[in-house]
Amino acid sequence: MNSELFTMSQISRKLNVSKSSVYRSISKLNLRETSTRGKAKLYNQEAFQKIQKDLSDLNNKQFVDNSKNNSELIQELKTEVERWKNETDKRNEQIDKLTQLLDQSQRLQLDVQNKLKKLESNTTQSRENDSKNDKKNTSEQNKKPSNKTRESFWKRLFR
Repeated sequence: MNSELFTMSQISRKLNVSKSSVYRSISKLNLRETSTRGKAKLYNQEAFQKIQKDLSDLNNKQFVDNSKNNSELIQELKTEVERWKNETDKRNEQIDKLTQLLDQSQRLQLDVQNKLKKLESNTTQSRENDSKNDKKNTSEQNKKPSNKTRESFWKRLFR
C-alpha cells in the first residue's frame, strides 16, 4: 500500500478543482482523514482516488446536463430566429402594400389636379366668351335706339 498522504489543498491542486469542491466530495463520501499534521487533515491514496472518481462523475453529469441544456437552448434560439424571420417577412409585405397604395394615391392626386386644371381653363375660356358677349350686349343696349323703336327711360331701366 502506498503511504503517500495528501492535504485537501494538495488534492484540489492535483485535480484542478476548488478546495470547497474537495470538501463537499469528502463529506458526501463520508471519508475520514488518515492522520493530521498540525491543523491539516491528511488523506491516503485510496481516499484521493475516491475523491477523484466522485469529482469526475460530477463533471460528467454536469457535461451531460450542459449538453442537454445546450441542445434545448439551440432549439429555442432556432425557433426564435424563425419567429423573427416570419415577422420580418410580414413587415416587408406590409411595406410593399403600403408603397403600392401610396403610388396609387399619388396617381389619383395627379389625375385630379389635371382635371382641375382642365376645368379651370374651360371656366376661364367660358368667362372670356361671356365677357365678350356681355360687351357686345351692353354696347347694343347702350346704342341709341332709332326714333321708331325708342323706349322710355323707365322701360329701359326695368328690363
